[in-house]
Amino acid sequence: PEAHPPRLVMVARFAPPKDHALLLRALSGLKGLPWTLDLVGEGPLLEEARRLAEELGLKGRVRFLGTRRDVAAVLAEAQVFVLTSNWEGLPLSVLEAMRAGLPVVATDVGGVGEAVVEGKTGFLVGRKDEAGLRERLCLLLENPALRASMGKAGRRRYEEAFTLERMLLETWRIYEEVLG
Repeated sequence: PEAHPPRLVMVARFAPPKDHALLLRALSGLKGLPWTLDLVGEGPLLEEARRLAEELGLKGRVRFLGTRRDVAAVLAEAQVFVLTSNWEGLPLSVLEAMRAGLPVVATDVGGVGEAVVEGKTGFLVGRKDEAGLRERLCLLLENPALRASMGKAGRRRYEEAFTLERMLLETWRIYEEVLG
């Protein structure tokens, strides 16, 4: 369902691998557009992020939800998934967002580019690229049809590429543990 204003969500620990500050700064340049942001997670940099949101005048639009056991429900209420990182493996949160049918805007680090197909299931932006991130978010916020088509493409990609692969990876991990 389309929330109005559109809801962005990021699920990530508030810790050095992630870059919540980049997202908050990018959004501070989009105050003229309707949006809200849900941040799910805990971690050592949480208070710093809260302070920054306040300094940037975003306090009323950003919700800090803490650790949630119902991430699928949070994703179901969102329109856009964002993951801004300094470094990354293959983030399962991106796969969960694709499974939920959300377009993904993420930093192109680690395995993110293996999941997100640029321009089709979402957008990849460079590390620390605040202007690029703002531009892509603006595009999705202003264009519900693009959000819907990218979300559908992401869901399809998840079903085609990651359900079997994930099962194989999990199986392989068990073998490694057993034979370790």
